[in-house]
Amino acid sequence: MGADLSQQIVEQLRQTRKYRFVCDATLHRMADWALDRHLKGKPALKAAKRKLHQVYGAYLDPVNLDRVEAMVQTIGPATSEAELRLVCQEILACHVSTAERLSWMGDFYADLFIEIGRPRKIVDLACGLHPFAFPWMGLDAQTVYCACDIDLQLVGCLSDFFRRIGQPAKIEARDLLVDVPDWDADVVFLLKALPCLEQQEKQVGRILLDRLQAAVVVVSFPTRSLGGSEKGMVKHYETVMGRIAKDLGTPMRKMSFSNELFYLLEKN
Repeated sequence: MGADLSQQIVEQLRQTRKYRFVCDATLHRMADWALDRHLKGKPALKAAKRKLHQVYGAYLDPVNLDRVEAMVQTIGPATSEAELRLVCQEILACHVSTAERLSWMGDFYADLFIEIGRPRKIVDLACGLHPFAFPWMGLDAQTVYCACDIDLQLVGCLSDFFRRIGQPAKIEARDLLVDVPDWDADVVFLLKALPCLEQQEKQVGRILLDRLQAAVVVVSFPTRSLGGSEKGMVKHYETVMGRIAKDLGTPMRKMSFSNELFYLLEKN
């Protein structure tokens, strides 16, 4: 009965316009979470929707992925580097998380790759729109870009994007709280995702970072809330990352750009 009810909730969530593109692993996780707290289907469905809004809707809901999809489709063999950057800039501007990097992201990637070397393989976890910054990374045509997100439509957009620019890539729908990719990489990006993950599962950051197979893991945090408040966030994240690095016995460096803090964990 429990499994049947869980499946019913998943199907009802899938039928809603807001969550129709969320991957199955996340929908099942939310349904099970709700049923642990509510015995009946109706209150469980309501709770699952509320939780989904916290972990997904609040992040990607403002992004019109139909528009992103249409912009990606304008990229073709004749698209110049300048034109590609204009398209990607417009896409990155679709969400505040990536839009606020636009003025300095070229400098960031240049400084980062001086610090850690030019990667041959990148893994981007809970990636959101970040892979559309690839034209500013200054990497060659052999660089492999692997990324995952819980949004199926976004995964489709990114797969089409890398295919159109001729870049080797592996893009998958994954829920990091269910299935962490075992992809090895020169660098793993986990940008602004850890607070959201730890909101769902306490102390998951240390477990996740320990499991990643990479020379360097780049973790970032916002220094201000979406409303513009600092709220002691920098001090808090400094403490969190310091503890994780100490527990893992991992050297750590810090980079700061405008309103985002980056921590570089040297795994190998």
